[in-house]
Amino acid sequence: MRLLSFAIWAVVAASAVFWLTRLLARADAAPAHAVTVSTNTSVAAADLSRLLGSTRVATDSGTPEPPVDARFKLIGVVAPRSAAAAGLALIAVDNKPPRPVSLGGVVDGSLVLLAVNHRRAELGPAGGAATVRLELPAAPEPNRSTRPVAAGAPSPAVSPPPPLPAMPLPAGQASAPNRIPSVAR
Repeated sequence: MRLLSFAIWAVVAASAVFWLTRLLARADAAPAHAVTVSTNTSVAAADLSRLLGSTRVATDSGTPEPPVDARFKLIGVVAPRSAAAAGLALIAVDNKPPRPVSLGGVVDGSLVLLAVNHRRAELGPAGGAATVRLELPAAPEPNRSTRPVAAGAPSPAVSPPPPLPAMPLPAGQASAPNRIPSVAR
């Protein structure tokens, strides 16, 4: 009974401390550059759409469209080993997330995936010649770090590990051949 009473009073005390800190806490002061708004002030004429989360960008009608191959980015390929197998290409269009496209699959509009090589994909109209060739960037050279050798210092030679020491046999086993012990009857 005492334990239950203690638990109830502990919850009451924790609740009282929580609410007192909420009620007695002071609000932060407004920054010096803040301006109060009243009903008789004029409305700002600035465009607030960007502040409210709009991602609208002003477009210039005189801006030319980027070249066709700049819209596509080759992320990866799965090239077939034989001509009978189908290949895949992972292609991003207009900086959107990449998606897998199989041979003959539509990439964008009338462009289809015509051919896949181990580092290249070719796009073009269905049944036509390739108009866009995408290539994977060259793989960076692997880091092969070595310790620098000081000028004039001999390079350390790697020696084989030392042989294991010979273990002496117990005295009775040195000259006796392997025998099966006989059982006395």
